Amino acid sequence: MDPLSFPVLAGTVLTEAVKFLFDRASAVLDRRAGRVPIEEPEQVAGRSAALQVRAAELTDARLERLSQAQGALRVYLSRPNLLQGDDDDLRDLLAQLRRDLEEVYGCGLPFGDEERPRPGAEVSQHADEVSGQQVGIRAQSMTANGRAHVVQTAKTITETGEQVGLRIDGSIG
Repeated sequence: MDPLSFPVLAGTVLTEAVKFLFDRASAVLDRRAGRVPIEEPEQVAGRSAALQVRAAELTDARLERLSQAQGALRVYLSRPNLLQGDDDDLRDLLAQLRRDLEEVYGCGLPFGDEERPRPGAEVSQHADEVSGQQVGIRAQSMTANGRAHVVQTAKTITETGEQVGLRIDGSIG
């Protein structure tokens, strides 16, 4: 399974996953709108550590996706008979929402008995303009079990700019 896809869930677990992601999106949007202080950690039942919004991850594009996802999930929550685990559109929506929330919170949000491999290195870089180099990870080598996850955005990359997610000087594997 693609580690970034959303698992096939059914019944109560699917309903709980939809509600969990809807509630997290609502909490992030409430903090961004100033209804709750952005620096206030979010205590979530079933999680040992509080979730903390990383304000730098609240890009306009991400906030728009969170808002749209929240609206779409509201329909599913009001009409649970529409929730089907094999609904590819719903799974795509949940996967994108989870990716956005994981970036905002800086941690994984697994569901059910899902085992998702955690990267050995995680990098999240965002810039208005890149005129030199923006390199996510630079390494000498990577083991067969090594994992990396890089998220980079730039509004503008100039003619002399270069954005590199991963640069390995040597062989992989």
